[in-house]
Amino acid sequence: CVSDDCAQGSRIAKALELLRPDTVLFPATVRGRFLSAWVAAKLKTGLTADCTQLALEENGLLRQIRPAFGGNLTAHILCREKRPQMASVRPGVFPLPPPSPQPLFSHHLLAVEEAPFFMQKAGFIPSESALSLQSAPVIVAGGKGIGSKKGFEKLFELAYLLGGAVGATRSAVDAGYIPYAHQIGQTGVTVRPRLYIALGISGLIQHTVGMNGADKVIAVNTDKSAPIFSCADYGILSDWESTADAWIKQLKERKAAL
Repeated sequence: CVSDDCAQGSRIAKALELLRPDTVLFPATVRGRFLSAWVAAKLKTGLTADCTQLALEENGLLRQIRPAFGGNLTAHILCREKRPQMASVRPGVFPLPPPSPQPLFSHHLLAVEEAPFFMQKAGFIPSESALSLQSAPVIVAGGKGIGSKKGFEKLFELAYLLGGAVGATRSAVDAGYIPYAHQIGQTGVTVRPRLYIALGISGLIQHTVGMNGADKVIAVNTDKSAPIFSCADYGILSDWESTADAWIKQLKERKAAL
């Protein structure tokens, strides 16, 4: 491999050989997934990717938890023999801890050999100018029940009025209603908004694993047995479109009165 990512992965592996930590965590971003796999291979240790939960056992083993078999099961994984224990964790899975007046880390200056770079980053162009899902305070999410691209246009209007972003389930993305960048869940992004509005979403674990950290969840569905109601703070048994229309009308009227 001749990319700068491979060179960086080799440097990280060398640094970990010198530091000899017991546990190493990586962000489960596109770059983090690549680097963590490269480093684990270099160190000949195990790696659990895309963890949604972590727990420390009394004997010091890190219990690494992630969905498996399409989200139908939850796998609990231990690295009993090799060190370091390694896992990648999706951004947004854990809440940010409050700032500590005392630093909780130490600095180590390491002499690591330079590696040649055969590639150079010339620039970065964001894929879209919309508010990032992972930083949005409000998310209006739709499932396959939205029914069409036109239906998602109404979700974008509602999200704009609320100062939020639009998310989607995998089934809505697979149906071509909205691009993959909006997908939330096991094969998408993990979010922790203050308010999550789920419209036309059944609530299977493949989706809810990506949004169960939301402060408040409002679910709108015509099926009273939909699993989404079990993880919602407020449930509305209604058609998503009529509910969204009522909210949009009220928000526009309130905005006009200001």
